[in-house]
Amino acid sequence: MAAKLPLVVSFGLGLSFASPALAGSVANGAPAPPPQKGVNIASGAKAPATDEPVARLQMSSDLLAFGRDSKDPLALIVAARIMKAVGGTDVDMKPEGRGDSSQKSGQAVTPDSILVEARDLAKGDKLTNLLIDEAGAMGFDGSAGQPKTHQDTALAGATEVYTVVYSGGQLAEAGLAGDGSSDLDLLVYDENDHLVCRSASSSDREYCQWWPRWTGSFRIEIQNLGTAANLYRLTTN
Repeated sequence: MAAKLPLVVSFGLGLSFASPALAGSVANGAPAPPPQKGVNIASGAKAPATDEPVARLQMSSDLLAFGRDSKDPLALIVAARIMKAVGGTDVDMKPEGRGDSSQKSGQAVTPDSILVEARDLAKGDKLTNLLIDEAGAMGFDGSAGQPKTHQDTALAGATEVYTVVYSGGQLAEAGLAGDGSSDLDLLVYDENDHLVCRSASSSDREYCQWWPRWTGSFRIEIQNLGTAANLYRLTTN
């Protein structure tokens, strides 16, 4: 463990993210604007966004998956630090067409729950536990305007569908992180049923980024391609 400590710790202790200034999605409960014609995605290249909060949370999800697979508590510590630095709020988004039944199960992934896993993997190592204590003492911004995360379970072979209104001219992000039990894909369609983004790797961690031309509704689909249920987190900016 000591051999790989300097590299990971230097990254973890150097985190300093500004709070996201752009909110790509409209506040929950806001009425959807009237539909327009065409494809709701800006043409041409856009300058990189100064704030990509969902992309940063996806980095945290990748580190969490790596840390669990390799049993590396240092990767989990950095994952928790990123989540705390970016901030975020938990929201309750009901998938379309499910009815009143709920599929939610399992423990929600939070910075504190990740640090509990890291402490178990540390096996009493004093320096690692010191880093865990330091990460636990970090503040966490859960104010409005931060990335919004919903946790739910996609059954084997099922497709979960959500509708989110994104603001025109602003960066739009959607991130997906599963529990590792099956392959998940992420697809985004505009209000006119045009596919504006598809993220379909062989894992259950996917990310989409686009720039809407106008404020409008987007359909986010989560497809479970595996034979096991998957507890996932959907995050939007």
